[in-house]
Amino acid sequence: IIARFFGITMDELFNYRLDALTYKERFIRFMADNGVLQFGEFALKSGRISPYFINTGNYRSASQISKLGEFYAECFREHNIDSNLLAGNTHREIPIVIATSMSLFNRYGMDMHYNIGSSAGKALEPQDKVTLIKDTLTSGNTLKANLQAHAEKCVTDIIVSVDRMEKSAISSLSARKEIERSYGVHIHAIVTLEDIIRATENGIVGGLEYIAPLKRYREQHGGE
Repeated sequence: IIARFFGITMDELFNYRLDALTYKERFIRFMADNGVLQFGEFALKSGRISPYFINTGNYRSASQISKLGEFYAECFREHNIDSNLLAGNTHREIPIVIATSMSLFNRYGMDMHYNIGSSAGKALEPQDKVTLIKDTLTSGNTLKANLQAHAEKCVTDIIVSVDRMEKSAISSLSARKEIERSYGVHIHAIVTLEDIIRATENGIVGGLEYIAPLKRYREQHGGE
């Protein structure tokens, strides 16, 4: 339980200092240890065959969601996001929004409002500066629909757990760059595919045999 809370292995709990890893490395280790970051061969909705998969459905416990909220809060602080409200609109995002808001308050004294699917929490107002909480950014189609559903003019920032750095559905730009350019928002990823590749190369997580497929996938499907 202690190792899972800190996003490390049992070996690290007894032999490593926590500050030996960056928070991005700790997050990648946390995903791998909890079966969220998986290596193999996966058919995506886009039809592409990916050598890795981010299975956020494997976040199932209080310790997991509490720690996940801390990583989102750390990303929020790292980028000095100027926002007064956190929002999410899917069943998987609801616990992340709540965990992130609690972590921002408990760790940093930031008392944020929240909005869940426009049905719970603070109602959106024109003067609000909204940060959307999302899980994984791939093609960006779902995120665009979310922006429209949340009165896009209120949204200034978006935090995703993983940016797969793939091309958008309509251009050679990455989904991240295309959405930022089209909607005037800033997208912040806790980690990107490049971070995952680097962590695998450095032995932070297992999967050395997948480094070459990961790099090929990035070269073939990565956006500008």
